[in-house]
Amino acid sequence: MLFKKRIKNLSNTLLALVFSNVLYQPVLARDFMDERVEFSGFARIVAGYLDEEAASFEGYDDNISLSEQSLLGLQADIHLTDTLTVATQLLAHSSEERKSGIEWLYLNYEPDQYWRIKAGKLRTPFLQYSDVLDVGFAYSWISPPQQLYSSYLFSNFDGLSVTHRNTFADLNIDIEAYWGTYDDSVFVGGDEVNIEVDEILGLIFQVQHDNLQVRAAYAESNEFFADFLGLEDLAVVLERAGFQQSADSLRFDGSANSYQVGVRYDDLDYFASAEWFRIEADLLVVPSVDGYYLTAGINLLPFQLHLTYASAAPEYAVSQNEIPRGIAPQLDQLALGYDQVIDSLPSDSLDSYTLGARWNMRANLAFKVEFTRLVGDRDARSFFDVADNAQFDRRANLYQVAVEWVF
Repeated sequence: MLFKKRIKNLSNTLLALVFSNVLYQPVLARDFMDERVEFSGFARIVAGYLDEEAASFEGYDDNISLSEQSLLGLQADIHLTDTLTVATQLLAHSSEERKSGIEWLYLNYEPDQYWRIKAGKLRTPFLQYSDVLDVGFAYSWISPPQQLYSSYLFSNFDGLSVTHRNTFADLNIDIEAYWGTYDDSVFVGGDEVNIEVDEILGLIFQVQHDNLQVRAAYAESNEFFADFLGLEDLAVVLERAGFQQSADSLRFDGSANSYQVGVRYDDLDYFASAEWFRIEADLLVVPSVDGYYLTAGINLLPFQLHLTYASAAPEYAVSQNEIPRGIAPQLDQLALGYDQVIDSLPSDSLDSYTLGARWNMRANLAFKVEFTRLVGDRDARSFFDVADNAQFDRRANLYQVAVEWVF
């Protein structure tokens, strides 16, 4: 908790520094705007349709929708000095499962070409495209593979990051370390879940040689708590009945680790990339998840074609039910309730096959089309939201078109 208070105090200090430099320095406003402030932005309009009436996938159903991924982002970089910059990004999102507002706000200090220090509200760099996930113009897909880039990964945190950049022979090497806290909510399976993480620690190692880039990352989230689907109420009942082990197994109170490896190659004729991501947790109700994708494409300027296969397979560390049966009806009901909770834990086991095309209409404007075949486990959630009592085999096709713009 002391670390969290320091982070909050740091954020307040950053804001004070911004206002003291921007609002109260004796400079002409016009000169400051011309020389010190840079504005940029991005936008995307995405339409999608799922050919299944019994379920929805990431908000898409059998009605054409433009509200799940369409957004507008504006960014300002305020150069306080030659080495000190304040960066902020405002995001307006059309989805009900995504909050609009300040996506990041941080102080960026680069004393030389080798070091970069950022402090404030930052993007959480779990994955290869985490930093540019909202900027659809920056990658080939309309929707990055859901098996990795799903909504339950929190997109930002409050903290610090330090990056060291250097070259060795023909290699460009970046090493980044970051730490911070998170206290907000994410959407999991259509439900808003409050998450509090007292400490996030991460390390990223990235090497680039000509057109080849390799990235490896590790992160750990210590002492995190989540209020998920009222499981705490059942845990309290189990605890009062003397079944502490079963009670603890239902609580989102522990730690989790993540691992990532990614490879990208891109030249004028073709491109290919692959990424693997694993989450491990010491909690029963949080599964260990392995997800990966393989993608390849060709450049036929100004057109681009690509094909992607992605897969995810979660695994729960099932705990033995310690509640005895056959002694009293109340205990039988409690044991049955516990088993039902364990059996209902969501499993997002899914394979997907994506075929997409991109047309770079202008240097800053792209049009995309995409078809994704979704093949989930019949006994799993597989990222689908299924209507009550509906018969659905977890097979569906997702069709999307998008316009991507940067300015």
